Amino acid sequence: MRVMSTQTDVSVIREQAARDGEDIYEQRLRAVLEPDQRGRVVAIHIPSDEYFLGDSLLEASDRLRAKYPSASRGEVYARRIGERALMRARTPRVTGTPQ
Repeated sequence: MRVMSTQTDVSVIREQAARDGEDIYEQRLRAVLEPDQRGRVVAIHIPSDEYFLGDSLLEASDRLRAKYPSASRGEVYARRIGERALMRARTPRVTGTPQ
């Protein structure tokens, strides 16, 4: 039996949670949430299929944690409703002119 490193274990858990959470979103929540909640954040408690909304990741996850304070990293999935990315990273535009 091969023993996985802790980092590999965490990666596997995160990937599985992302697949499970995205399945719940696509199958149960997309049609319900996208018409009126586009742009907000949904946090899904995977074992229960319950979801919590917020205007930010912090707000949605705080609502989830209020009901499920001991939810582990493999039990929670969050995404922005109607978009592929939860967060956007913005970098300064390089113009080529010295400042």
